[in-house]
Amino acid sequence: MTPERSRALIQEYSASLFTRAFPRSLGEHRRAADALKLVEQQTRSLSKSQRKRLEDSGQAGTLLRYSFSFEVAHWLARTSPGAVSIDWNEIDSTEPLDDLLRLLLQPAEDEYFDSGYATTEEWVSVASSGFKGTDFDWLMAQLGGKTLESVWRQLYDAADVPLVWDLSGSRYSKSLNVYPVTKIGTRQAGMRSRPYHVKREIQRPVKSVARLSRSDGATMIDVAMASLAARHRETYHFNFANPEEVYLADVGAGVSVAVFGLLPSYRFPLECTMGYLVLANGVPVGYGGSSILFKQVNTGVNVFEEFRGSEASYLWVQVMRVYHSLVGCTRYIANPYQFGEGNREALRSGAFWFYYKLGYRPVVPEIRALAQSELKKKQMTPSHRTGIGTLRKLASCDMHLTLPGARQSELFDEEWITTSSQLATEVLGRAGGTTRRAAARRVMSSLAGDVDIRSLRSWSTNEKRGLSALAPIVAAVEPGTWDRGSKQELRKLLRAKGGTRELDYACLLYTSPSPRDPRGDLVCRLLLEKGGGGGGGGGGGGG
Repeated sequence: MTPERSRALIQEYSASLFTRAFPRSLGEHRRAADALKLVEQQTRSLSKSQRKRLEDSGQAGTLLRYSFSFEVAHWLARTSPGAVSIDWNEIDSTEPLDDLLRLLLQPAEDEYFDSGYATTEEWVSVASSGFKGTDFDWLMAQLGGKTLESVWRQLYDAADVPLVWDLSGSRYSKSLNVYPVTKIGTRQAGMRSRPYHVKREIQRPVKSVARLSRSDGATMIDVAMASLAARHRETYHFNFANPEEVYLADVGAGVSVAVFGLLPSYRFPLECTMGYLVLANGVPVGYGGSSILFKQVNTGVNVFEEFRGSEASYLWVQVMRVYHSLVGCTRYIANPYQFGEGNREALRSGAFWFYYKLGYRPVVPEIRALAQSELKKKQMTPSHRTGIGTLRKLASCDMHLTLPGARQSELFDEEWITTSSQLATEVLGRAGGTTRRAAARRVMSSLAGDVDIRSLRSWSTNEKRGLSALAPIVAAVEPGTWDRGSKQELRKLLRAKGGTRELDYACLLYTSPSPRDPRGDLVCRLLLEKGGGGGGGGGGGGG
């Protein structure tokens, strides 16, 4: 098989995947699904050298090589036993892996391990000889349990262990990774373009948003993890997704958006961070993450390569619509990386204009003026293409899309997250105590008294963890001086941080009123006062 033929074969598989996601008819969908079931059989019929050319395509029956993080490795060990092995040929130096393995040694093994009589690969082969599974399965079995999880994670990631994943018979290959659906949506009228009134569409309520059962949530997380792993990717939002907080929104024509909350122990202190997966007829077509803070969402979209020719603009508007339905946000923020800064792919694809056409505007006046100038050139000369240098300048600041009712005074510039962290450090420093942990306990106890929390006995472990994480930030705004109503709202907020659903916390951040300030947002208001202002970043866009 020539390189051209192997590329053609991958394109053929990708075309079937595209058709399964966006079929023009039910018959076309059925034929595409049947074709994808045959991918592995077709791959097996190829010679060894021919199959080699299809490696890393993520298709059924092929091999995929990558050094995944501890979290993805743990997921692979759980979902694909016997399919993943250590790729010893790709290890230049075993020293980092040796540091990890030394923690697994029994005292009687030290001399042999350090003797040099056996290579690391040979030692693992001997040590795992009675284990049913691959060398990777054996290694992950040794790293199981919660006792030293943080240590294992750090050492495993430092070892950067190269793996080879055999996708034969795997439902997690690109070809077969689908979330089960009962109804197929077709595209008889073709692909949908972005709505004419983008902001009006975002504000249109989503009729069907359901929180999945824990079992279905876990299944959706597996689909999300696999969709990235098969493409040599991963994201914090999926690695630490909470199976008890997965929302599925039906936005019509077979398209749905799954939104993932984080496990309580991996949440951020102030923001509510969530991930999302876009599915078309159950096929993952794109993903992203979001940071929800008060009335704004910092987010962006990544459409998988196989689906770049689909209705990307329409899908992204639907993602924003889902977030608006979930938390009522009025401002969307896209960071420069999404459209080019340090992201060559986004730069070359002209991602800036993708966001601009949807109503996003640069927050820096000079950059906004440059964008307007470029737009005039494009309007006067349709063939005009913005140069890479100009695109790089355009990708030098955030872009915002604001909905009607959004106010500049409500903008919480992301720089103030750093300010909040600084205030927390100052609070912990003043608390004293021999250790930082003791200082954190003092702060949490003091805050509980200040806001009239009489007892934490009824609080769950995760609720106490959330309170501990948020306490130094909240203590900085001196809530002991607040009135009874404000303290009551703050108690709800503090407890919600560690609740089963962090979305409840995000909604409270959005709606918490203050009798003393009609702007609302109890913590936001006072953090801005402590930090010296707010609403920075060059103004709100929206156009």
